[in-house]
Amino acid sequence: MKTMTEKKTEQKSEVETSEVSPDDIIEELGGCGPFQIRLSLIVHLIKTVVCFSVNTLVLFSATPNWFCANDELIGNISSCFDNLDGNNESERLCADAEKQCNVNKSTKCSTYEYDDYSISTFTGEFNLVCGNDFIPSTISSINIVGLLLGNLAGGQLADLYGRKPTFYASIVLLMLFHLLAYFAQSWQVFAVAMFFTGVGNGFFLTVQYAILSEYSLSRCRVWMVGFPSWPLQTSLLALCAYLLHDWRNVELLIAMMAIPALMTWFVVPESFRWHVGHNDIKKAQKIVIKVAECNKREHVKVNIEKLRDQSKQDDGGYKKYTFLQLFKTWEMAKVTLLLMLDWGSLDIISYGIYFGIQTLSGNMYMNIFLFSIVGIPSKFLAIYLQNRFGRRTTTLLCYAITAVTSLTVGVVQTIEPVNKDSLANGFAMVASASISATWGPLQTMTLEMYPTVIRNIGFGSLSVVGKISAVIGPQLVYLNSYVSGLLYYVCGALSLLSAVGTLFLPETKGLKLQDKIEQSNKDDNNTSTENIPKLANVESEMNVQTKF
Repeated sequence: MKTMTEKKTEQKSEVETSEVSPDDIIEELGGCGPFQIRLSLIVHLIKTVVCFSVNTLVLFSATPNWFCANDELIGNISSCFDNLDGNNESERLCADAEKQCNVNKSTKCSTYEYDDYSISTFTGEFNLVCGNDFIPSTISSINIVGLLLGNLAGGQLADLYGRKPTFYASIVLLMLFHLLAYFAQSWQVFAVAMFFTGVGNGFFLTVQYAILSEYSLSRCRVWMVGFPSWPLQTSLLALCAYLLHDWRNVELLIAMMAIPALMTWFVVPESFRWHVGHNDIKKAQKIVIKVAECNKREHVKVNIEKLRDQSKQDDGGYKKYTFLQLFKTWEMAKVTLLLMLDWGSLDIISYGIYFGIQTLSGNMYMNIFLFSIVGIPSKFLAIYLQNRFGRRTTTLLCYAITAVTSLTVGVVQTIEPVNKDSLANGFAMVASASISATWGPLQTMTLEMYPTVIRNIGFGSLSVVGKISAVIGPQLVYLNSYVSGLLYYVCGALSLLSAVGTLFLPETKGLKLQDKIEQSNKDDNNTSTENIPKLANVESEMNVQTKF
C-alpha cells in the first residue's frame, strides 16, 4: 500500500508533467482582469475610427434634393425650394426636370442646384445624378472590394508577422486616405481614396477580435467581442454628420481621430499566443510578465516554461500556414464552407439593410440613429444568450428573426397597405437589430473553431467571402427602386438558408482556444467528449499530414 507521502509525490509529478495551455496561463494571470478590460477598452475606442470610415458612405452617397438650374428651364433658382409658397409653376418645372432625368437617364442640364437644407454629400458636389446616378453605389462597392482585399491580406499578414503590426497599419492607411478624400477634387480621386480606406478597414476588422480573444477566456470572450460599441459609434457618427453638415469635414475628422489611436502602440502588446504558436517563448514570457503586473498577479508563478518544453517536442520546426490549411481535411472543409455561407449572407443582409435606410421614409439622420440604437439591447441580449445557450443557438435565432422581419418588409413594400411607411420602417428596424446581434455569436464561434496559427487566416478568409458578397448589398438597394421589396426578399431568403446551414456547425461554448493544428483530441476543457466540436478530431487527422 502507498503511503500518503507517496501519493502526494505522484500527484505533484502528474501536475508537473501535465501539459499546460495558454488558456491555463491566462487563468493564472487573473482570467478577465484589469489588463483585459484596458485592452478591450482601447480596441473598442480605436474602432470608432473604423466605424466612422465604414459608415460615412451611407450618409454621403445619398442624393440630396436637386433640380436642373438651366436658365431655359427655371429662371428663379430658389423657387424650387419654396414649396410652402404655393408656387405651382416652379414646382411643375422642377418636377418636369426630374421626370426627364428619371425616364431618359440623361438631361440637357449643365447646372444643378441642391437644397441648402440637405446634407452636403460627394454625390451633390460631383453632380452624380441623372446619367451618373450609378456612380455613388459603385463607389460604395469599390470601398467594399478594398475591404475584401484588406480582409484577405490582413489575415495572412497577421498570422505571419503578428497581430499588432497589422492592427496599426490599418490606422495609418485610414489616416492617409481619409486625408486624401478630404482634398479630392473629383469623384475618381475620391473613389481611389475609398478603395484604400476599405483596405485599412479590412486590416482592422480582421485582426481586432484575434487580439481580444487571445487574451481572454470563454466566459468573458463574448463580452470583449460582442460589446455593442459599433451601434454606439454609428449613433455618434449620425450626430457628428448632422453638426458638421459637410462630407469633407467628416473625412478630416476621421483622419484626425487616427492620430491618438496610433499613440496606443506603446500600450497594446502583441498576442503572446501568437509568439507561443511560433515557438518564440522568450518574447511570450516578457509579455506575460507585463500582463501579470497589470493584473496584480506578480506573486503567481506563471508556468510558461512548460510551453517551452512542449515546443521543443514538436517536429519539423516553424511552418508558415496558408489558406489551403482551412480545407486540409473533409471535416475542416465542411465547417469552413458552412461558415462561408453564414458570413456571406451576414454581409449581404447587413450592408443591404443599412444602405437601404436611404430609401425609407423620414429623416435620414434620425433613421440612422434609431437603427443604430436598437442594435445595442439586441447585442447585449445576444451576449447573454451565447453564455446561456451557446453560440450556435444564438446565431440560429438571430437569423430566424431576420428572415421573418425582412420578408414582412418585402411584402409591405410590394402590396403597399395603409401605413406602409410606418410598417416598413418598424419591421426593417427589427431586422436591422437582429442581424446586428448576429455578428457577435458568429464571430466568436469562428474564432473558437480555428487554432491560433491559422485563426487570422480563417477569420480573414471568411471576411473576404463576406465582403465579396457585400458588394451586392448597395446594388440591391439601387435595384430596389425598380422592383419594390426586392432587397428585403433577398435578405429574408438568405437568412433562412443560413439558419439551416448553422444547424450543422459544432457548438463551441465553454471550450478553450486551440493554439496548434497538431494538438491531440484530448479533453483539455474538462467537458464531456460529446460537447467537443469535431474539429478536435480534425486536428488529430492533420497531425499525420503536417507537423508544426
